[in-house]
Formats: sequence, structure tokens, C-alpha cells
Amino acid sequence: MSEREEKQLYTLAEFFELVGERRMELYEGVPVLMAPASYEHEGVVANVIGEITFALKGSPCFVFGSNLQVVFLFQDEQKGKENVTVLPDISVVCEKEKLRNKRCYGAPDLVVEVLSPSTARNDRLLKRYYYEKAGVKEYWIVDYQHQTIEKYVLYNDCLQLEEVYDAQNDHFVSTLFPNIQFSTHDIFSFLDI
Repeated sequence: MSEREEKQLYTLAEFFELVGERRMELYEGVPVLMAPASYEHEGVVANVIGEITFALKGSPCFVFGSNLQVVFLFQDEQKGKENVTVLPDISVVCEKEKLRNKRCYGAPDLVVEVLSPSTARNDRLLKRYYYEKAGVKEYWIVDYQHQTIEKYVLYNDCLQLEEVYDAQNDHFVSTLFPNIQFSTHDIFSFLDI
């Protein structure tokens, strides 16, 4: 990204023109280039997508990986900036009308972010705030380094930590989609190889 691109605040239309095929997110007008993921990150993403896809087979919901641009069209009253575009590691969208122009406009029902050293702070703080404000009903933060999954559920417009799954609390169950159940050991087992 050029110095001009880094310092300029972008509207949504300008961002879509800028991004092209690059993997970028837009945080309140500021474009953020996404680094390539590690094999550990991608392996965990693949395992979680497999579990979700199997559990939701036959449902009206769609499961997407990290190339789906999710656009939140909101005005931030505190900061006075508009619009955020993110590339969640996994999105589940159950309202087909949100999918148009190769993007998702509005909150997916479920979002999963797999932490990487370079993205952990954004996933835990900034993106969690965006997901909460947009109305994502369930948000999982998957930490492959510590082999944990934090499950946040939207209650009264606030994403609240409902449960943490790890080696001792291994049987994951989604609150929003009770058919999504799996062992955290299965998600992380390839890391022991």
C-alpha cells in the first residue's frame, strides 16, 4: 500500500475501487492490508468450517470462508466515521437477501475469528466491537496457540462471554445453532503432529 493509501480516509465506494483483489479490511475509513495466514490458522479454519457445514446441512444458512467481504453500514456517533468492511475467517449468513454484489451487507448470524499474533488485538477488541454494534448474534474467538474457543452471544445488544472451551471443557455447543456440536480436540488435533 502506498503512503497516500495509508494516510487517506476512504469512503466505501473508494475502498471498493482501491481493494480490487487484495485482501483488505476497512476500519472507519482506514484501509488495513491483511497478512497471509499460517498453516495452523488455516488448518483450524478448515476444521471449523467442516463442522459448521456438516451441522447446518439442509438449513437455509450459508457458510463462508475469509474471502467474503462483510460490510457494516453504520455511523459511529462517537467517532463520526462511517462504514466498516471486514473479512471474517468464517461467516454464517441465514438471510440470503444480505448477499449481493459479491458481498454480505449487514451482520452475519455467526462469525468466527481464528487468532493470529498479528490480528489478535483487533479480533478481541475492535472487530468484536464492530460485530456487537452490527448485531452479530454469536461470535467465536478461536485461539490455536492455547487451544481454546471463546463463545460470545448477543444479549441486550451486547456480546457477552458465555463459555470458554478447552481440553477440560471439550464438548463445544453453539447457542444459536444447537446442531453445531464438536470436540475442541478434533479442531486442534492436527497441531500435535
